Amino acid sequence: MAQTRVDALSYFFPALNEEGHVRPLVARAVEVLSGVADRFEIIVVDDGSSDRTGAHADELAAADPRIRVVHHPSRRGYGGAVRSGIAASRYPLIFFTDGDRQFDPVDVVLLLPQIAEADAAIGYRKKRSDPLRRRFVGWSYNLAIRTLFGLPVRDVDCAFKLFRREVFERVPLESIGSNGAFFSAELLIRMHQAGLRIRQAAIPHHARSWGQPKGASPRVILRAIRDLLALRLALWRPRRA
Repeated sequence: MAQTRVDALSYFFPALNEEGHVRPLVARAVEVLSGVADRFEIIVVDDGSSDRTGAHADELAAADPRIRVVHHPSRRGYGGAVRSGIAASRYPLIFFTDGDRQFDPVDVVLLLPQIAEADAAIGYRKKRSDPLRRRFVGWSYNLAIRTLFGLPVRDVDCAFKLFRREVFERVPLESIGSNGAFFSAELLIRMHQAGLRIRQAAIPHHARSWGQPKGASPRVILRAIRDLLALRLALWRPRRA
């Protein structure tokens, strides 16, 4: 029988100026996780928001001990926020999404059967609900990752991932150089090189209902390209030595 309930699970999401999403996302997560885990925690990683994201998260945490908040005094970047969420997680399974509600936490039930026989279960967007420019950037990025690193993953930046805690004993967070948008790809690349098992599942993707996307700005893309090239060069050097 497929695994649909677990003993304990940590869930986190990074949030940068997502004051319109924090409360409904946390409420949805409480509802969903109550049905799939005997024990759970929800961690909001406020990445230096200038709106009321952090204040909303603090109010939710004050009302429910299962909710915690990690505050970054200044922005560390997407990868820095994911890094903090992983480090703060206490339970054997670690699940994360983005904080913009383009994914519904209920779809974690699509990953739980996969994690039973893997070290990580990750989603891929079966129909991406983003503008054409973002879809093209994403397609090009995934092609570059597969070509340069041989990573057999369909959607490296799909922010719907479930890990066993032991992954971060084999691939320590300190070994990942990127704190930007390349963080997720670098983590998966290093997992693949370490021989860890990665399973994939199609996940519904929804249009953003509030706020502005932040992941496809020229600055973010250029930083990701820089980090990608730095890792590729670093991995080539030992072979040439």
